[in-house]
Amino acid sequence: MALPVIRRYTLAAPAALNVFGNLTDDETGVATFLLLKGNAIMDIVNDPDPAATLRYEFILNKNGQQTPVRIFSTGISPTTAGRMNVGGVTMSAGNYIWSGAQRFGAVAATSIIVKYAAPLN
Repeated sequence: MALPVIRRYTLAAPAALNVFGNLTDDETGVATFLLLKGNAIMDIVNDPDPAATLRYEFILNKNGQQTPVRIFSTGISPTTAGRMNVGGVTMSAGNYIWSGAQRFGAVAATSIIVKYAAPLN
């Protein structure tokens, strides 16, 4: 059975709204991460929830290209059932990086927690 890996990523306060920047892993201080074999995203949640007046968008990039994984802060609150608990978004081997942009509100930093787990098959 695979054990989950949980990472916290932080998006620094942006210079302006709608400008994408890289999130950094709070543990390693690095933005990019390399997968040598398949993995999966099991859950994503705000940590903590941004203020009600703030909105963020997060995108997972692979090998320098955007993937279809696009997450919005309004849908990943730890206080509701709105979390992205989808049971696994498959990730193949490659170089990954989370990027994010603040879409609304006074500019402020934010963080998310991502739970990864190797697929069982």
